[in-house]
Amino acid sequence: MFASHSPRHRAAARLAGLALTTVTALALGACSGAGKDGGDTGRTDAAASSRATAPASAPASPSAPPSVEHSDAPSPTHSSQAPSPDGPPDAPSPQAPARWAGGKQFVQIQNAWIRDGRTYLSVRSARKEPVTGPIEGWDIIPGKGPYTTVRMAPEGRVLLSVPLGDDSAPHTYSQAQFITRWWALPAPERGWQGYDVSFDPNGEVVRLQSLYRS
Repeated sequence: MFASHSPRHRAAARLAGLALTTVTALALGACSGAGKDGGDTGRTDAAASSRATAPASAPASPSAPPSVEHSDAPSPTHSSQAPSPDGPPDAPSPQAPARWAGGKQFVQIQNAWIRDGRTYLSVRSARKEPVTGPIEGWDIIPGKGPYTTVRMAPEGRVLLSVPLGDDSAPHTYSQAQFITRWWALPAPERGWQGYDVSFDPNGEVVRLQSLYRS
């Protein structure tokens, strides 16, 4: 018995096959789209994570401060420094010249101070000449060269007369009183005072007497 293969039956078979092919294609396309979307999402998440964990860029470093240039010029010597009641910060060794030890000198004082309970004087040799006339006194001739720092012995005596003392005749004062009175004088007047000083064998001043000046 032969099967019927009429045109109507063949058309129906072709339509059924076409429908099956369309359904299969749609199913495959849906799977492919899901995979593509998943890949994009993964890449987006990875990029976001990378940005979140990346350290912030370091701020621009401030410009370095200009370097300080150190001058090779020598520092001023003690003789060029202004006097200070505390003494110069780098006072020379309080050792009188060897030729002064055990002797006497007539000097001028550029600076005077007390440090650690000891009295120091910055002195330079000078000369004195008597002045005669209606008013007797002394002419002081300044010396030349640098000043030298000397130290007074703890028991060193100080004798002062006008203008450092209260009388024309010399009277005894303490070393601290001498420093106070010396600094109380105007600077120009301090520079024109003269002193007879005596040194012990160690070069320390054991006696200081100011020259009377009216």
